[in-house]
Amino acid sequence: MYEFDRLLMRKGTDCSKWDALRQTYGDPDLVPLWVADMDFPVLPELEKALAARTENSTFGYTFAGEGYYRSVIDWNAKRNDLSLTKEDILDVPGVVCGLSFIIAALTRPEDKVLITPPVYPHFFGVPKSQGRQLLLSPLRRGNERYEIDFEDFEAKLKEGAKAFIFCSPHNPVGRVWERGELENIVELCARYGTIILSDEIHSDLVFPGHKHIPILNVSPEARDISVTAFAPSKTFNIAGLKSSMLIVKNPELRGRIRALLDQFHVGVNLFGYKAAEIVYREGEKWLEELLVYLEGNAQFVVSFLKSRLPRVGAYLPESTYLMWLDFSGYGLTQEALMEKMRDKARVALNSGVTFGEEGKGHVRLNIGTTRALLQEGLEKIAAAFGE
Repeated sequence: MYEFDRLLMRKGTDCSKWDALRQTYGDPDLVPLWVADMDFPVLPELEKALAARTENSTFGYTFAGEGYYRSVIDWNAKRNDLSLTKEDILDVPGVVCGLSFIIAALTRPEDKVLITPPVYPHFFGVPKSQGRQLLLSPLRRGNERYEIDFEDFEAKLKEGAKAFIFCSPHNPVGRVWERGELENIVELCARYGTIILSDEIHSDLVFPGHKHIPILNVSPEARDISVTAFAPSKTFNIAGLKSSMLIVKNPELRGRIRALLDQFHVGVNLFGYKAAEIVYREGEKWLEELLVYLEGNAQFVVSFLKSRLPRVGAYLPESTYLMWLDFSGYGLTQEALMEKMRDKARVALNSGVTFGEEGKGHVRLNIGTTRALLQEGLEKIAAAFGE
């Protein structure tokens, strides 16, 4: 059994989630339930492996070894039914970095890039920073979950989208997309000549009753027009070690991306390679126990809100350790909502509008922490917003 009920003391470690509270919220003493990383001790085998590597007193130039590639390939075969070869894999420090290089390599300035908000904030920033035009096809909110509005999605593709940045599973709404939805996406993007950039960084964090389907597994056509980005960083809480992968089955697209990576001399450091190899080789049992704990946290949040804050809209996520909460029933502006969270509830959450205009009245809650800290934060919110 692993220790998911033991809260790490992370203050003073230059940890964004805890130590950046002052610069982000103006207050270092809030309950931090924002940045998408977790407060749990990492996989013990990883700690041992990295410590052992420091005993070898050389940290010179490195490369991705066979053990690294084998672990990535085996993990994806077992967990995602995804067949990979070494040649399919391009190594990058991070998924956002990878998306930036994909946009630069596969589109041109002034090209149109489609996204489906509310969605991860960097999906807005990366294309804009490279002079691309954004097309927005907002998700449609149903009774129990968000869905793609395929009529609007196709209309936006018709406007000339050269690329579609896809969040699968979805941050922040927690959707795990079903095969029929994925088939529609691929068919429409192929019809209109749109490349799919699929961010699958949350693909390991899927709860029972749902199954992540990699975009590359949808069809031969999908493999021809898709590039996938993923990483062990969210799954095993090792974002600071900077190890991510781009998966490209199409040799022509892969060559264009690789040429740009080579041009800028992008690489992964030796601890990043080692960390990915170890967690993918040794971390399955840790992940299975983590998922049980996270699902329990999600159920706790929904039950708490239903009992104590019934005006807050919430539903169980299908994936991720992030929950999308609707506070619009309180009639507050977004600024007033976030001020009340900070000044009265004393809790740090992500503002919904950072995920697009569709996030007005919403906040994103990070449940990747101990049940005790999660309850403390919820109790503070209930005291501030309670009837």
